[in-house]
Amino acid sequence: MKKTTPPVLDAFLIDALASGESALAPDTETSQRIRTQLFQRVHGSATTYMFIHSHEGEWVRLRKGVELKILRQDAQSRSYLLRIAPGARLPPHDHPVDEECLVLEGDATVDGILCRQGDYHLAPQGKPHDWLTSENGCLLFVRGAIEQHAHRS
Repeated sequence: MKKTTPPVLDAFLIDALASGESALAPDTETSQRIRTQLFQRVHGSATTYMFIHSHEGEWVRLRKGVELKILRQDAQSRSYLLRIAPGARLPPHDHPVDEECLVLEGDATVDGILCRQGDYHLAPQGKPHDWLTSENGCLLFVRGAIEQHAHRS
């Protein structure tokens, strides 16, 4: 089997490229297209780190005053941000898998327990909890089941 080697640039071409004009920044549209393509490549590989910056992703309305932004999802679970407006509530629901919750901002009351910034809550698989409310609004990081907020009858 013949081994191929990549083409090598000759010294003349290297000198010509090196002495050229200074680099110009691409226009906004080109810059965004490059960024999007790089983002897709990075996130398309399971062997690389994943980053989602705060201004990226889409907030989806779940109900009045409650929005969700998915960060990562696989076949069984997902990680997401949950933004709850002051006075908004999530109804009682079950947990098909363990649900982990970290309060990033504000306050959340879960099963009558007030949780503030930095507080962690674990709802074990199969254990339902009552209303989730927020008096002042909050931002939560949640890791749980895909159908996380299946309401109890």
